[in-house]
Amino acid sequence: MKVLFLGGVFDETMEEEILKKSKGTVHYAANKLQWNLIDGMLQIDNLELEILSAPLIGAFPKDYENIQFKGQRSVYKNVVESNYVGFNNIWGYRSISRKNNLIKGIKSFANNKAESKAIIVYSPHTPFLQAAVYAKKIDPSIHICLVVPDLPQFMNLNDKRSFIYDKLKKIDIDIFEKNSKFVDSFVLLTDPMKKMLNVGKRPYIVIEGVVKVDSDNKEEPTDDIKSIDNMTVVYTGTLNKKFGVVSLVEAFHNTSIKNAHLKICGRGDSEEIIKSYAAKDERIVFLGQLSNTEAVKLQKRATVLVNPRQNNEEFTKYSFPSKNMEYLLTGRPVIAYKLDGIPDEYDNYFHYIEDDSIDSFTNKIEEILLMDEKSRSDFGNRAKSYVLNEKNNISASKKIIDMIQKSRSR
Repeated sequence: MKVLFLGGVFDETMEEEILKKSKGTVHYAANKLQWNLIDGMLQIDNLELEILSAPLIGAFPKDYENIQFKGQRSVYKNVVESNYVGFNNIWGYRSISRKNNLIKGIKSFANNKAESKAIIVYSPHTPFLQAAVYAKKIDPSIHICLVVPDLPQFMNLNDKRSFIYDKLKKIDIDIFEKNSKFVDSFVLLTDPMKKMLNVGKRPYIVIEGVVKVDSDNKEEPTDDIKSIDNMTVVYTGTLNKKFGVVSLVEAFHNTSIKNAHLKICGRGDSEEIIKSYAAKDERIVFLGQLSNTEAVKLQKRATVLVNPRQNNEEFTKYSFPSKNMEYLLTGRPVIAYKLDGIPDEYDNYFHYIEDDSIDSFTNKIEEILLMDEKSRSDFGNRAKSYVLNEKNNISASKKIIDMIQKSRSR
């Protein structure tokens, strides 16, 4: 089968420039999930894979320095032809530019005479889906599979959204819904998404997230983890208030453990509040936006990792944070809230916070920090083994391809 992976992925050669020119959050989690799926598909026999991407970067001028994103072509692992399209990056116009350039890039795939073709679209980003639908109109036999990590209406939870943004987003969702009728199958992060997306009788599978099977996951704990004099609580990711980061710094500030530090990296609407806490509590360290490599190193050296997203917003029932999978893979213990989107099978692999109060949050942080290192490591390694065995990228990619092939044979 000939498969086109259509998304917003960017490769290692682009990462340094994207990090340098980004003023807002760099979408490392989305990038990692896409590459995990691509690497998983490379393990499947008789699959001819191509990549078409309009990399997920911030818009000019607020979140990115450049007006124009320059495209390039490359070959991933000497096997996969990869076309990263250029586009005009001006906010308000860039979606049109991305769509037009993706349509140009998809024509050769659409006109290819292969008997069996599928387009795997990453995320309900309208330009991606519009390009896939364009190809399907040229060749109706093409199967479109939509991977949905977030619902369109919850893709920007920043408190500082403008009135114009919300109006344009409503138009964007209307366009998405019209195009989603052409989708043949779905990959959802949570089961409740199927109702919001009007999946109906179309085939779908639920994959909360995927972790990559590779040699990096066999690293031994570093010495600084084992030192009780250098304990660290770590959060890496988007610093939006709706994700609970303000509660995290407040809860940590209230802890009585003096030989521990809270290290936070990322960007978002809570940066100034975090900096104010760091100014009055020397144990709180704000690191800003780090590269993905630096963030992963920080995670692996943590005494405990924290995801402070609470179960108090509508979007949480449709949410399984990719951060959770990334955290579990480190082999370090993870403190989190039990979101509606987290299946019960994960309950033995998180240290859940009992309720939404700051006191409960503080108590949980102190509880895990006061555990002996062997107990923390044993707990973390059980979680790591679980996700590597049950939620790895190879098995997830096979499930996606199996669903597509079964659907085509009906």
